Amino acid sequence: MIQSKDDFYNYILADRIANKIDLSFHMKFLITWRYLICLRKVEYVNNCKHGFGANLLKMYLKIKLYRLSVKSGLTIPINTFGKGLYIPHHGAIVVNSSAKFGDDCVIQNGVNISSDVVGGNHVYLGAGSKVMIGVKIANDVIIGANSVVTHDVSEDNVVVAGAPAKIVSYHGFNGRKKI
Repeated sequence: MIQSKDDFYNYILADRIANKIDLSFHMKFLITWRYLICLRKVEYVNNCKHGFGANLLKMYLKIKLYRLSVKSGLTIPINTFGKGLYIPHHGAIVVNSSAKFGDDCVIQNGVNISSDVVGGNHVYLGAGSKVMIGVKIANDVIIGANSVVTHDVSEDNVVVAGAPAKIVSYHGFNGRKKI
């Protein structure tokens, strides 16, 4: 959670690195990047700024975030993901506001995350995956495409897939090939 201006800059830098954003490219074409920047600004203002001016800025940024949400199909509430959030494709991502995830997560399009979900660091949510109410996910877990996670994933560094999701491999996020 962003608690200071330094945290804000660290989150933006980690998100930029995770999303492989080259600053020489014109940013207006990257809707997911614009959404992430606005999300982090709302988090910063919400967590760190107080007073009348901050409330006006917060209202303005929330309206801007809502408009970007409608354009991109992303619905990610503030303070749900740690730094280094990677969104490769926009469209139909819905996250409940009571969900909490750690750093360096990847979230594909078509993902739905229910209430009270707790995820660790380095969680990969494959396209179309669903995580049901109250599920806890360990660190370094890959959730396969179109999987439905109904029970806790308590082991680190595993791959779960299927409906309902079961462990299919013990070579999770740490064991993946980097391109």
